[in-house]
Amino acid sequence: MNTMKLCCLNQSQLKGLKRELQILHEQLQADLKAEQSDQQEELSQLSCSEVHDRCEAAAATELNQTSLSHIKQLEEEIRECQSALQRIENGGYGCCEKCGEEIELNRLMANPAAVLCVGCQSRDELHRVRDCGAAF
Repeated sequence: MNTMKLCCLNQSQLKGLKRELQILHEQLQADLKAEQSDQQEELSQLSCSEVHDRCEAAAATELNQTSLSHIKQLEEEIRECQSALQRIENGGYGCCEKCGEEIELNRLMANPAAVLCVGCQSRDELHRVRDCGAAF
């Protein structure tokens, strides 16, 4: 089991990253609300119109699946922001969840919801690529 190391973000950095997360969270929630509204509108228009052939039905199904996928992605990003904000409150923000080392400030500035340092993230991605390649 990894022991958590105290991360070295100063109060100003932490405050700035928290504000970035709050702004991102608000934007993601607005995007989610808009996407859900668009999907509802598309579904209501689809139910009011006739589908003339299988091609139209397939296109409508694909559009709905794309919208649902985007909604799921937005919901996941919202959860990541909420988790990062909670880590700030609990004092665990800025430390890699795998190795316990400090996540680089540049990485946190680029992705304030990051949970892994660059090294652990790279290893995870490499394993995923290898796992996907083995499936073919």
